[in-house]
Amino acid sequence: MKIINIGIAGCFGRMGQELVKETIRDNRVNFTGGFEDSKHKNLNNKISDLISADSDYIVSDNPKKIFSDSDVIIDFTTPQSTLKNVLLASELKTPIVIGTTGLDEKMMDTIRNCSKNVPILQSSNMSLGINLIFNLVKLVASKLTDVEYDIEITETHHKHKVDSPSGTAISLGEYAALGRNKNFNEVKNLDRINSSTKRQEGSIGFAVTRGGEIAGEHTVSFIGTNDRIDLVHKAQNRSIFVKGAIESAIFISDKDHGLYSIENIINLK
Repeated sequence: MKIINIGIAGCFGRMGQELVKETIRDNRVNFTGGFEDSKHKNLNNKISDLISADSDYIVSDNPKKIFSDSDVIIDFTTPQSTLKNVLLASELKTPIVIGTTGLDEKMMDTIRNCSKNVPILQSSNMSLGINLIFNLVKLVASKLTDVEYDIEITETHHKHKVDSPSGTAISLGEYAALGRNKNFNEVKNLDRINSSTKRQEGSIGFAVTRGGEIAGEHTVSFIGTNDRIDLVHKAQNRSIFVKGAIESAIFISDKDHGLYSIENIINLK
């Protein structure tokens, strides 16, 4: 089996550090290097001096070199950084895995356009389990009508997370709306605080909690008059996202151009 060379964008970020460790541990892949923003305080230091990783690689602010040296780039950074990296991936024809959340529709349009030149795998959540939940939500929503069952989505993440609701929670809502053949933007309710009206029939509500170091918990509740169905996913730690990202990198390393998702890996599409 060919060893896949993987580069890590934002290698000193919370996910970046875990990705570096895993690419070094996993004998199916090779860590070709990581890069950071030009203003990062730890540039030009060995990775092994800063995190518990067995590598003499010195972190740079030269993404172009890492892209050129790698078969695949994994990006869990910020929307602005991801946008730059996607454009670079398209220019250099380097496949890229995107796990960054908080991407707006304009950024997604850029990703879709770039996927015409290079393979891109993008997902709001790299966990195989949560991607199974996505499809279960769609199935259940298609069977339980909005007249009889209300849909509420709750999510909890660590206190460092910036986007709210999470990208995963939004995806869960989109799948629920898809199951009911509804336009998600027309039925979503992200904020009830400033509302003085009763719950609208068919709406999909969201509740958000931030605290501690919780990796991620999501619940989709289908609430009827006489019963309630909860579909729950709890991430015990970030390893499930890291492993999913590595599997994604291996998956798209030999693919042609196109936009892929975790669902392609687990044959749900």
